[in-house]
Amino acid sequence: MWLAVSLFALLLWLPAATALCVGMRRIESLTDVPPAADADCPSLSVVVPACNEAAAMEPALRSLLALDYPHLELIVVDDRSTDGTAAIVERLAAAHPQLRLLRVSELPSRWLGKNHALQVGSQAAGGDWLLFTDADVVFQPGALRRVMAWAARRRSEHVVALPRVVVHGFWERLFVPYFMAMFNLRYRPWKVADRGSPAYLGVGAFNLVRADRYRAIGSHAALPLEVADDMKLGKLLKAHGTRSGVVSAAGWISVRWVVGLRGIVEGLTKNSFAGLEFRLGTVVLSVLFQLVGSVSPFVGLFAGGPAAVASGLALACMGLAAAAVAPPESADGGRQTVFSPGRLTAPRRLLSALWGLAFPLAALIFAYILIRSTWLTYRRGGVLWRGTLYPLEELRRGGV
Repeated sequence: MWLAVSLFALLLWLPAATALCVGMRRIESLTDVPPAADADCPSLSVVVPACNEAAAMEPALRSLLALDYPHLELIVVDDRSTDGTAAIVERLAAAHPQLRLLRVSELPSRWLGKNHALQVGSQAAGGDWLLFTDADVVFQPGALRRVMAWAARRRSEHVVALPRVVVHGFWERLFVPYFMAMFNLRYRPWKVADRGSPAYLGVGAFNLVRADRYRAIGSHAALPLEVADDMKLGKLLKAHGTRSGVVSAAGWISVRWVVGLRGIVEGLTKNSFAGLEFRLGTVVLSVLFQLVGSVSPFVGLFAGGPAAVASGLALACMGLAAAAVAPPESADGGRQTVFSPGRLTAPRRLLSALWGLAFPLAALIFAYILIRSTWLTYRRGGVLWRGTLYPLEELRRGGV
């Protein structure tokens, strides 16, 4: 039995690791793109939704204010915050006229809070391009000039920039590369620019789109109840003929995506069931994949004989997958790690691969998150986020 299970896991991970190793290398890096001149920089509006972000948003806002980009306006939409979010924005806006604060005091029916905030911000924006980004994303000054130069070169009308993901501590180091492997295997970012491929992508850290293309699909009013609003924006744009592209922003854009084990579990509990389109059968298959595909090779190592060999090879493939999607770079005196696609030295690739050997434990955590997300959604009758309960039936009807 263990030989059959181990061979099955190997047959899953061998093509998966190969696809990641080949595909992720096809994604270009902003580091290789010369910055655009002033004349080649169209007007741009940055829209930032913020709900109780006082603890982490000021460094992100200051990085946006320090951007080396002409014709730039920054719009922060305070979505019913009860902390000091608005006060931080108002203080910074007093010294920076390009920064505006819009406040939402009441959420309309049949809207998710973030989606409504993005809609409000986009309606007030005057730029030829719109950038939707989160309140904890940190930019380097030259990031937007390079993105615009890349978009012009590739004739892209929608650009997804993959940020550098900063992690601290054991659990973040353990889980982030596994999740990135699963995410990239499902959405194949290297295929997004292929007009003949159904692949699409969107990330909350950086969704840049031409304003006319965005409004042609109906803006965020076309996805008011979509939990995965960033992904589904990319899906709608691609479906309507928009030329989408994906670029690596390693070294230019960064975000700490989750904070600790609790942050991993609670953050993904909101999105996981929704990410599987609220389909119970898909959840069951996904959990089985985690257990059989990713956990069983660890157990198979102790079975001995051919099963142990097959299990070892499957674990080696996991190491290759980790190196492909999440190469680490030591920073902050070695106390934190940064994950992003890019070119690596051999020692750094080896370190990434070693974290891949922990995929079985990460898979157990992910399986638990999927089960927890599904159970809590059914128990509550919907998705609870930032103090608001969104009914399940409405979310299903409003899915894109």
